[in-house]
Amino acid sequence: MLQENSFEIIHLFELLSMDGGESYFKEMADSFTSINKDVETFFKEKAVQSCKLNTSSTYIIVSTDGTLEVLGYFTLATKMLTLKLSTLSKSEQKTISRYGYYDEDSDSVKIPAILIAQLSRNFNTNNVLHGSDLMDIVLKQVKSILNLTSGKTVFLECEKIKKLTDFYESQNFKFLDTKLLSKDNKELIQMYRLI
Repeated sequence: MLQENSFEIIHLFELLSMDGGESYFKEMADSFTSINKDVETFFKEKAVQSCKLNTSSTYIIVSTDGTLEVLGYFTLATKMLTLKLSTLSKSEQKTISRYGYYDEDSDSVKIPAILIAQLSRNFNTNNVLHGSDLMDIVLKQVKSILNLTSGKTVFLECEKIKKLTDFYESQNFKFLDTKLLSKDNKELIQMYRLI
């Protein structure tokens, strides 16, 4: 388990507002490697633009051992999520219906939710940050955001890879019956959880 005082979370928006922040970020990003090349490419090539356009917020987890080594990162965004009532328990229906609206045509509830758009640890080092540690950090950040605004729902979209979906299920995410295609035609599934 990663100790609270062994890492710091840097909001990319705040880093970019500092003199030389973008250059500093590029240096940090150069040392980042992910097993998912799309996630790595987003961090290195698209996170800054996305931040500037205010379409998502990227958070960088760095070591506080004096090196400021990138341990991992995650990107969050607000997006509408459609939940079919037939897939929800009665208590989930009751909770979720407070935050969205019922769409009679699709027999579903549409709610604003936090999307975990990107998530990865750095595989370029002897990283002490494990996937469960990273998810704990992400969910604390999501909970903080939801406490400042409203809502109870976080979701993600991922490839249908058993190891990946098993991990998210172990983190209390549930499958939605939604299937999507990524820009490069990879099949994606949505998973959600209540905070």
